[in-house]
Amino acid sequence: MTLARLVISVVALLCAAAGQARPPESQIRASLTSWLGESPGGVAAAYIDADGVVFAQAGRFSAADDRSLTPDTQFEIGSVTKTFTAVLLADAVRASRLALEDPVGPPFARSGVTYLQLATHTAGLPPLPTDLTMSDPLNPYADSDLPALTGSFAKVAAGVKPSASSYSNFGFSVLGHAVAGAWDKPYGELLTERVLRPLQLPATRLSWRDADPSRLAPPHDPSGIGRNWDLNAFAPAGSLVSSTRDLARYVQAHLGLVESPLAGALADTQRARVGGGAPTRQSGLAWVIERRPAGTRIWHNGATGGYRSYVGFDPDRRAGVVVLTNHARGVEALGEALLAGVPLADTPAQRPVAPDAGLVEYLGNYPLAASFILTVTAEGKQLYVQGTNQPRLKVDAMATDRFKAQGVAAEVSFERDAAGKVVALVLHQNGADRRAPRLAPGEKPAPPREVALPAEELEAYVGRYALGPLHFTVTREARGLFVQVTGQPKAQVFASARDEFFYKVVEARISFVRAEGRVVALILHQAGLAQRAVKEP
Repeated sequence: MTLARLVISVVALLCAAAGQARPPESQIRASLTSWLGESPGGVAAAYIDADGVVFAQAGRFSAADDRSLTPDTQFEIGSVTKTFTAVLLADAVRASRLALEDPVGPPFARSGVTYLQLATHTAGLPPLPTDLTMSDPLNPYADSDLPALTGSFAKVAAGVKPSASSYSNFGFSVLGHAVAGAWDKPYGELLTERVLRPLQLPATRLSWRDADPSRLAPPHDPSGIGRNWDLNAFAPAGSLVSSTRDLARYVQAHLGLVESPLAGALADTQRARVGGGAPTRQSGLAWVIERRPAGTRIWHNGATGGYRSYVGFDPDRRAGVVVLTNHARGVEALGEALLAGVPLADTPAQRPVAPDAGLVEYLGNYPLAASFILTVTAEGKQLYVQGTNQPRLKVDAMATDRFKAQGVAAEVSFERDAAGKVVALVLHQNGADRRAPRLAPGEKPAPPREVALPAEELEAYVGRYALGPLHFTVTREARGLFVQVTGQPKAQVFASARDEFFYKVVEARISFVRAEGRVVALILHQAGLAQRAVKEP
């Protein structure tokens, strides 16, 4: 459900769009068919302008269900949900329930974090709570609930500091529930009452569990049939299901092509509020705003385990597109081509581009944990790194075998064996270096193997480690080493090597950091994050 980076030439496409005529349904369908190829599932799209809506589809529900998709087929839309939460926020401001600059209210602890900061990803919150439990990596938010979310926020609220744009599902989940708190109603109930019904979006529901089973396209992940996600407490960040028909009407309302009682709130979400991490990019309330010579483009995308989505529109041309698929493959490039009116097959950036010979040796899968793999791909001279259920990031060469990520404070370097073959990747982020061995084609990541460490070795890890308001208390007992996080039960960790430990009750690891031979810090690796806690004297 996180925001992905664009992988095509935006300038070229928008320049091509100037004065374009509406693409015929046959052209849109051909682009969808070209994009889908032999992938399982299907893809549905809508092109919106002042003359109405053109719908097109390609593919089927699944290999086991040969039904064709329709404009009423439902899909998980992931982080496009955030734009609906933003409308709910803008509506609450207009109703004088809150102000954008107010600190977020109940059910959350008092802090300096404002509604505006959360809606523009500038609050300084991490992408996910560091104490988030993920017992099922294929349904990662199923264990979440509102009390746990409020507890996670309370632990970090006092120490969090505003930052430049840093994408946070944690922040948007807090935002949605805080806006609902201003009305003293649950998030789902308020969203239906204040946004979905007024906009007349009958197929847009809070969760896949509320969808029509006969209309919900089943998810497909890279291994085949995927799993639907239960977002629970993270619903405001990515739980909605919808259809191209509903989202086309949603875009029409944003463009003023249909009358809406929420016209003012919709317009408020489109206003630029802060910088967006690039000279041509700004952030509205949830929406990404791209300023280009040929005009303005406003967009958001989404991803859950087996779905991808893209909603984008050009307010100057009063045109927009919706693309939904039940396949875990990004649709941003397809959406951009459709919005530009360029047939996918005629867009050079859309054709498969063979990796540059110098990049081929890096390609592959590198597991940081059994359920979190960094996948390295390339298109032409551009290298990309993508973590499990994370956006694909461009990485640029800094030196031989070392690359810097665009828009994220992280670097990756590659290790070679004596023969010069790339055998591992090292992620450098948050002051930590995390090594991931390269998998052979078709190889699965091996689970960590427990090793025994001497008692005196374990004793060196004992102590209290501070991470803002959180503390990790490490103790040694007869059975081994235990770690307790503030407000959580203690859990045993098991050594996989010197200074490296893993949990068996949750998908997480702990690395201990040494300076001059002494243990001085620990790093919690969980859900793709690396959080460093310093050992107290």
